[in-house]
Amino acid sequence: MQVNLSTKLISTLHLTSHKSYLLAYSGGMDSHVLLHALASLQSSGKIQQLRAIHIDHGLQADSSVWSVHCKKTAEDLGVPCEIIPLNLTIPEGESLEAVARNARYKAFEQALQKDEALLTAHHQDDQAETVLIQLFRGAGVDGLAAMPEAKPFAKGMLIRPLLDFSRQSLEDYAKEYQLDYIDDPSNFDTDFDRNFLRHDVLPLLKTRWKGIAKNLTRVARLQAEVKYLLEENTRIDYQAVQGDGNTLSIDRLLQLSYVRQKATIRLWLKHQQFLMPSEVKLKHIISDVLSAKDDANPCVHWDNFEVRRYRKQLYAVRKDDSHKAELVINWDASSSLVVGSTVIEADNLGEWKEPLQQSDNVTIRFRQGGERIRLRGHNQTVKLKKLLQESNIPPWERDRIPLIYLGEKLIMVYPYWSSSYESYRKNL
Repeated sequence: MQVNLSTKLISTLHLTSHKSYLLAYSGGMDSHVLLHALASLQSSGKIQQLRAIHIDHGLQADSSVWSVHCKKTAEDLGVPCEIIPLNLTIPEGESLEAVARNARYKAFEQALQKDEALLTAHHQDDQAETVLIQLFRGAGVDGLAAMPEAKPFAKGMLIRPLLDFSRQSLEDYAKEYQLDYIDDPSNFDTDFDRNFLRHDVLPLLKTRWKGIAKNLTRVARLQAEVKYLLEENTRIDYQAVQGDGNTLSIDRLLQLSYVRQKATIRLWLKHQQFLMPSEVKLKHIISDVLSAKDDANPCVHWDNFEVRRYRKQLYAVRKDDSHKAELVINWDASSSLVVGSTVIEADNLGEWKEPLQQSDNVTIRFRQGGERIRLRGHNQTVKLKKLLQESNIPPWERDRIPLIYLGEKLIMVYPYWSSSYESYRKNL
């Protein structure tokens, strides 16, 4: 077993160019086996640098005792071990598993050094459980692809070198080397979905299909290949339908099939770091927004996100309910000012910089309707509404554009238009 495990570890780790590794060490059987095997590889010079990190979630009475055990066990094997206490509290209604996992990986992210790879001890049975959980949740290709063997993470990579090893093979290893590992009692609580699958469902399935864990791992691998092919083709579609800025061309999107439209919109939202809409919301984006009449102003929203259309372009919008149209902000024009998603830079005020800094009557306001401005080089004022329409600025953005006033005169629509200071003085 030692030979097989060491050979596989070397093969997997050599898939990357990393020379330094950080092991996520819980003290349980899986991570203890990985620690022991890696320490052996390090002592034989087959890997250069190894350290361990143990996360104490503070959720078990014995967690501090486990931390001491982990530190001593790792250091006895010649591996330095950092203990990170979290002392988590679980908000009411939140999933303990999800909160603990998010906090744990945030700690890993902060601890990982440049060009270092994080190693976790997920194995074949873990992968099988993940596939089943995703299947029961109704997941698509992304979910069924489960856990990749390697992926970018923080400043380096996350690698799972044990995915081809069954839990039984790791137990055999632990018995062979008489490893003293921790049994977390929470791992036997079948109120948690994963524990229910591990202790009640998979053992039953294995009595009928002995190779089910291996087969489900193959499912994940095949789905990962499908996922890669879909993403590769979707990137081609996405590049073909990109509009102005971060928009999508509606005309070009409509030339794609329904399935390709869905995939392209998902990728577009992912690039903008939007929370993915539900399947129902995605269908409404296509039926209500993408396929709407040109003069319509439909909107599909979820959480703090919206998808809208304007002049044959699809827009993804972050909602901001904090905006107040009646707000008036006093400004001394000496430093930058953040107004919503706009930063007004004093250095971008041109000929107005000095006059505004010398005045104590400068305000930032927002569109109420009926505003007019005399543009530089023009003798007559023009309606702000007309300027906004002619410039193709989407309607939902117009009321949030900062308007700079000197006294009661609108002198700048930031950052689009400005009046002339000379003209302002003549018309005082």
